Amino acid sequence: MPLHTLIPRALLPVLLLGLPVAAQAPERPASQGAATPSDTEVPGVANFARLSPAVWRGAQPTAEGFRNLEKWGVRTVISFRHDHDDFQELKGTGLKYLRIPSLAFDPSLENIARFLKVVEDEANWPVFIHCAKGKDRTGYNAAAYRIVIQGWTPARALEEMHAFRFNRIWVLNPGFVRRLTAEELRARVDREPPPLFQIWVP
Repeated sequence: MPLHTLIPRALLPVLLLGLPVAAQAPERPASQGAATPSDTEVPGVANFARLSPAVWRGAQPTAEGFRNLEKWGVRTVISFRHDHDDFQELKGTGLKYLRIPSLAFDPSLENIARFLKVVEDEANWPVFIHCAKGKDRTGYNAAAYRIVIQGWTPARALEEMHAFRFNRIWVLNPGFVRRLTAEELRARVDREPPPLFQIWVP
């Protein structure tokens, strides 16, 4: 009997247990160069861009935005919002969902490692990441991805972060990004357990 018949419209917690992770870092997804934000490329998703085949970013999608992202091939959604979940907007999709509540003014290495743990598994690609506006919490997580996974310098990652309308009121965030080291974050990612996703079954 099909799953959707057994559990209609159920939000299921699913622990994805994969094969043992190799000791070396995963192959870097090809970089497409510095991204530029678009408010019109995906209807329902502002401040949108593809960073690589693995990671797409944007502001809070509408329900239409989530449907469009799924049509375009997105498999996984990560929200960094602490004051909102996407359950209503995700209705009718089959997207995997993980919420990592974060603060715009207080980046967390632990939370960034949780995000990168998801990204290192190609089965989750493309991963769409968002916060409310897609610029601050999404911005420093995207910068960490560029530095740790794609080998960018912090200076280059910061240039891109500012291009996505980063709010300069968060004066400590650029220093946080400058101090990020791939080695430290890689070690944190390796210690992270497999993510616990929620999946909306139409």
